[in-house]
Amino acid sequence: MFKQPLFLLTIALSSAIALTASDTKNTSTDTVQVIQDQNDTLMFTPPLGWRYADANALPEHVNLMVVGKGAHEFPPSIALGTEIYNGTLKQYLKKIKEINRDKGYEWKDLGTIRTEMGNASISQVDTKTKWGDVRLMHVIIYQNGIIYVVTASALKEEFPSLYKQILDSFRSLKFVKTALNTTDYKK
Repeated sequence: MFKQPLFLLTIALSSAIALTASDTKNTSTDTVQVIQDQNDTLMFTPPLGWRYADANALPEHVNLMVVGKGAHEFPPSIALGTEIYNGTLKQYLKKIKEINRDKGYEWKDLGTIRTEMGNASISQVDTKTKWGDVRLMHVIIYQNGIIYVVTASALKEEFPSLYKQILDSFRSLKFVKTALNTTDYKK
């Protein structure tokens, strides 16, 4: 059943970002993040020098977050979340648009982005927070009944300087088949 889309959690995450930015572990140049479901592993490469946020501070459905250094109190971040969804990607995007409209946010469907796994939906939302205007950019993938949302957020004024790093992370998204599919295993 449809729940509030994951990208809206990013607004709530802004306080978690601020709280966890100082309590993070560094990523390395070859670090790849992994989220695994029953059949596949979703991987992406975070920007160089970004840090892992404290997993215990993340809301439900947000599997991981990496945090960069910004010029202000609100640091840039990329979060990966999952949600079970019974429907199509097109239906999910329509719900996102409706929810944003109802909340007074301007949601823009930017089309698709080419990732290592193929094309994925990309969209953008600008919102106001106590830290100022924030831009959120989302890559949304639907596979095997699971919606994967990768959300980059940064102050709107800082977003242009981070754009290439964020797009490189988005483009690095790929699924890798797991070594053993437990549903195929028979005793």
